[in-house]
Amino acid sequence: MAEQLRSRQHWIFCATALAVWFAWGWPVLQKLMTGATMRGAPVSPLWLAPFALFALAVFAAMVMKLRPGVRWALLCVQLLAVVTMAVIVPWAGMSTFLIIIAWQVAMTTTPGKALAWVAFQTLAIIGALAQALNPDLCWVIGQAFALQLLLVFTAQALRREAQSSRALAEANRDLRQANRIVANSVRDAERLRISRELHDAWGHELTALGLQLEIASHVTEPGRATDHVRQAKALAAALLTKVRDVVATLREADRGDLKEALEALAQSVPAPTVHVDFAPDVHVDPDQAHALIRCAQEAITNAVRHAGAANLWLRVTADDSGVRMIARDDGNARPAASSPGSGLVGMRERLECLGGKLTLRSGIDFGFTIDAWLPSRPPQPA
Repeated sequence: MAEQLRSRQHWIFCATALAVWFAWGWPVLQKLMTGATMRGAPVSPLWLAPFALFALAVFAAMVMKLRPGVRWALLCVQLLAVVTMAVIVPWAGMSTFLIIIAWQVAMTTTPGKALAWVAFQTLAIIGALAQALNPDLCWVIGQAFALQLLLVFTAQALRREAQSSRALAEANRDLRQANRIVANSVRDAERLRISRELHDAWGHELTALGLQLEIASHVTEPGRATDHVRQAKALAAALLTKVRDVVATLREADRGDLKEALEALAQSVPAPTVHVDFAPDVHVDPDQAHALIRCAQEAITNAVRHAGAANLWLRVTADDSGVRMIARDDGNARPAASSPGSGLVGMRERLECLGGKLTLRSGIDFGFTIDAWLPSRPPQPA
């Protein structure tokens, strides 16, 4: 929900910014088309170049997913375009374009840096307008600067709200995870207790019964009793087999829980949206399921804390060689595969202990990808 709200606000600003760009440039365009003068001088057609460049830079900065350095470069291009427009047409209304830049800066950086940028670009536009004989600098300082400050404070409030929402979502995820760990621990302890009880009590008694009947079958005289002894021995063997099946079932009850655990993990995270694609032919043992769940948790943690992603795709497939889980987000931050953090190192070690491997990928057109692979039959300890 937080990501959807942030996306909606982003696109509202995109439309508003382009509307302000066109509305405030329209008077200049009219005078250019009609040949009228502005502040006693005709409007030069050269003004159209920085006017169009400003719109292109704003559109690219808002729509494209860019690295921080590229985004700041586009902000500089926007400011240069506004200053050039003010030099060609020394009209104080050109400073209105600065509010579009101020909003982008406030949504990108800290309050202190945003205010410093607003002061810098206001001084830059004042210097550009000072070339005119009668510059209306009071309008620039009094109204355009006030509008910039208003948008900076509004943008910072929205950023703090988004950060608080992500922090609450992370706390909620951790709490749900802790509850699941406690529930799983209680369930596993109960299963282990039942399996031990079945093995130590019924298994011992049935094994003893089978031995006694085996001895009886050798010392009994041939006759009617022999058939009954053989039937009893067969029954004891069948019962022992059933007990062993129950014990094996209890000990391996977690084998088919991977899909359910991933879906529960996806539902516990309000942002980003987690999409789970689980192939029907995937079969893993408890150790493999545990390792893959931990990989999924680390992928979600990275998407929430570092990438700022809106979506995360978890896909689990299987083939003759093993089981593969691919986690891919659409975020901006992409951890370097050459220097992974402790979470990624722990994932790699956990997979390698089971004979698997971990691959990390990142690119310009997509976010961060975690590729975890486990063999069909993990190696047995020596």
